[in-house]
Amino acid sequence: GYATSSADEIINDENVNTVAILTRHDQHADLVVQALKAGKNVFVEKPLAVDSNQLSVISEQLLNTDNGILTVGFNRRFAPLAQELSAFYADRVEPLYVHYRINAGYLPLKHWIHDPEIGGGRIVGEGCHFIDFVTFLVGESPIAVSAYALPDNGKYREDNVSMTFTFPDGSIGVVDYLANGDKSVPKERVEVFGGGKVATLNDYRSLEMIHDGKRKMIKNRLGQDKGWKDEMGALIEAVKTGKPPIPYEQLIGVTKASFAAVESLRSDGKKIEI
Repeated sequence: GYATSSADEIINDENVNTVAILTRHDQHADLVVQALKAGKNVFVEKPLAVDSNQLSVISEQLLNTDNGILTVGFNRRFAPLAQELSAFYADRVEPLYVHYRINAGYLPLKHWIHDPEIGGGRIVGEGCHFIDFVTFLVGESPIAVSAYALPDNGKYREDNVSMTFTFPDGSIGVVDYLANGDKSVPKERVEVFGGGKVATLNDYRSLEMIHDGKRKMIKNRLGQDKGWKDEMGALIEAVKTGKPPIPYEQLIGVTKASFAAVESLRSDGKKIEI
């Protein structure tokens, strides 16, 4: 092994078959493309891109890549309780209603994530996590979104937002991303309704599932598990098999959906086709 400050040295090293990109958000897309061109398997932290131009370049490169896989750090879909939740609705024959509430916490206005060019803003930079989770449960990417934000009033920056996504099968996903809450309240809560079933995922610590009046509760033995370990396991398996752990159409679709959500909230909730 060795240490280097040069991304080119790692990307062009013939002894390296997989790279992890963990830089600031604006650098993700360029490094992804460079690594794919070099035939590497690529794990990149979210977001995949911070604007449509970056995403288009990645999409084009994927069409010309056949000797490396790409995945994004959407770890929540790999969490054990997320897998249990998905299995609970595996036999569904009707659309889902999914509500994902995020008590994200306040971020100072000078934080780099708020910078649209460097961080992409909180909806693109972090909100994509939760859009992906709803996409995972539904099984396909959203096709439209309407989004509204509370007034920033000089304190916030487009990070108290309610986003409603619609899906090809008629499913609805509501993602409420909030920076104005109290940190003592658990960060994430997901409620799912469909097919006579109701499920509640509490901060990746417990999952309650109800069907026909019967209640089942599953708790993580070690507390919270947001899926990081299982995500890495999926990456290793993908490197072995050559099959991406997350379908590319979902990686691209989720990223487009985050851009569309920002466009909608800046257009007073106008419905934006994705």
